[in-house]
Amino acid sequence: MKKMSLLFISACLCLSVAVSCKKELSPENVTSLTIINALPGNRFMLADLSGKSTDESITGGLALYYGVYDPNTRLSVTAGEQPMAFYKSPVLTGDKPLYQLSLNPKGGEITTLFLTGTQSHPEHFVVNDKPPFYSVKDSLVGLRLINLSAGSGPLQVKISGQGLNTVVMSNNLAYKSFTTYLPVAATSKVGDLLVEFFDQATGDLVASYPLPGVGAVLTDNPWRYHNYTLALIGLPNAAGTADAQGVLKIYDF
Repeated sequence: MKKMSLLFISACLCLSVAVSCKKELSPENVTSLTIINALPGNRFMLADLSGKSTDESITGGLALYYGVYDPNTRLSVTAGEQPMAFYKSPVLTGDKPLYQLSLNPKGGEITTLFLTGTQSHPEHFVVNDKPPFYSVKDSLVGLRLINLSAGSGPLQVKISGQGLNTVVMSNNLAYKSFTTYLPVAATSKVGDLLVEFFDQATGDLVASYPLPGVGAVLTDNPWRYHNYTLALIGLPNAAGTADAQGVLKIYDF
């Protein structure tokens, strides 16, 4: 299926859920905001985007599950200051936010907010990057890589598989750094692919993520003409636990 143009995406932002009513919504004063919970030790959080932090606004906040991309966490917000408070769930009376921040998005931006760090030192990382558009003749999928694993060393990332020579997609991908969208062939000659994250210094495999049927001849091929982020999340030396390093896939239009 042909990927919709970014112009159309911007126009459609007005039809999404708005979390602020400070201005009349229009493509010029609306930004797309996706919030990702990549903070180890916090399986479920509630995001209060009202700026009020009342019992009602907290308990009715946006649900954020650790290591999960949920389309419901892609919002349309009005441009300008956007305060946010994040609470560990379940929220008890008197609980204070686990983390607070304020963004100041500009109209027309496509923004992703990553909550990352560690339980004792939560932090955030913001990426503003418009995904590329692929025409029908471009049998491609765009992959953006991000290192969100606090305490990890720089990474080397490779992609390989049926119909594709092994390619180094990135070197020295440090914590809280990211690549542009890298075009990967999605022609009918391409089958199942594998993206692997290696420790740059030791060469040890850290995590991998399969991309099945990238070049499948299907009208609803989920890869061709689309863009995704592959983020390394979790903590080093946490193998066998819920905070083990792994790869999170995020759909980016």
